[in-house]
Amino acid sequence: MNVFVSLLAARLGDETTAVDAQEAARRELPDSLPRFATHLEMHRGLMLARSGDKRGGTAYARAALDALPPEKHSLTLRLLMAEVEQS
Repeated sequence: MNVFVSLLAARLGDETTAVDAQEAARRELPDSLPRFATHLEMHRGLMLARSGDKRGGTAYARAALDALPPEKHSLTLRLLMAEVEQS
């Protein structure tokens, strides 16, 4: 649930809630769910981009996505990457 709270808070610009949710999610996520961990890292990229560092946020999100094997990329991750790039 914290993964989704993180995204919503990141989209709304509530950095404190987003970071708290990201940290809680990291503690709770099993290693068997690498896609969710990638989402969390990409949320940080989204927050960076929305706070004015579009280049840094895009690079951060891209690095997180690239660290995940391509066969694990989902439509949701690709859409999130596009959202970061357009922020």
